[in-house]
Amino acid sequence: MALSFTVGGARDTFEPRFAAEVAEVLDNAFGAEGEWERSTALHYGEQADWGWAELQRRAADELGPTAVPNLLAVKAEQGGVFLPVQVQTVSLPLSAGSPLNCASLHGLRHELAELARCWELPLDDQGLEQLLDVARDPVDGWVAEAPEILTFARLALASNEAARRDCPLWLLGNSD
Repeated sequence: MALSFTVGGARDTFEPRFAAEVAEVLDNAFGAEGEWERSTALHYGEQADWGWAELQRRAADELGPTAVPNLLAVKAEQGGVFLPVQVQTVSLPLSAGSPLNCASLHGLRHELAELARCWELPLDDQGLEQLLDVARDPVDGWVAEAPEILTFARLALASNEAARRDCPLWLLGNSD
C-alpha cells in the first residue's frame, strides 16, 4: 500500500460524491469545513505505508504512546485527517467503508516538535526538504535516510503548509 499526504479541503481531495459526504460530516462535527474548502489541495508525494508504521512505532517507543495520541490516531490502512481545530482524537462514521479518523493538527505539530527535538531533526521547510533530498555518495551511490525519518520529513512539511493555510492535512492510502 502507498500513502500520501494532502493539504486542502475535502472537495479538492476526493471524488465529488465522497467529498460531499466527508465535508458534511466535518461540517456537522466541527462547523468549519466550508472555510477549509477555499484551499486548493497540495499533494506531498507517495511513500510505502511501512514508513508510517515505523514512525508511529518509534515515536511511541521513544516518547511514550500517551505523548503522541494524534500521531497514533490515524492508521495507514484507514487513512484520516489532522484538523486545524482543538479536537481530541475521534472517529466519525461514513456511509462507505471505515470511519473517518480525525486528530488535531495543532496537537500533531506539538508531537512532531518533540520528535524533532528527540531525534535532532529540523522543522523548517528548508531543513525538511533537505532530509527528503537523496544525498549523492560517490562510493556507495544513492543514500537515503531511514523510512521513518523520510515519513517524518514529509509529514512535518505538509503540517507546516496546513498550519500556514489553516486547513486539513489528509493521510490517504492507495492500494498498490
